[in-house]
Amino acid sequence: MKRRLYQRIPIQVSAMVTTEDGMCIKVLAIDISSDGLSVECNIKQRNMITPGGSFVRGGRPVSVFVDLNLSNDDGLLSKIVARCHVVFSRRISSDQCKIGLRYADIENNGQLVRFIAEALLRPENSTI
Repeated sequence: MKRRLYQRIPIQVSAMVTTEDGMCIKVLAIDISSDGLSVECNIKQRNMITPGGSFVRGGRPVSVFVDLNLSNDDGLLSKIVARCHVVFSRRISSDQCKIGLRYADIENNGQLVRFIAEALLRPENSTI
């Protein structure tokens, strides 16, 4: 059974995560969908975003801001800025972690939708 409503689009894009405390952390966005995105970072960065890997603070999901630029097939950049809730944090190797983020509020939603629509039309993202 698939748990995802929206197809993930693989990407490799630098992104800036700003924590609730105002710390800015450069991470790598590795996939994106209409619902959220995943980022990879090292353990130190993970601990700044989600101390000890805990993504709940005061009974609420940890909230961060994410800023990234997506490039479409024509090379045009779309700046995406979103407030996100951390939905998971998991270690993927001895020094690397993956953090899942769900959009709570997003600027330039039309540009994100356009980027995803174009990506889904690419042959490597189609399913048979």
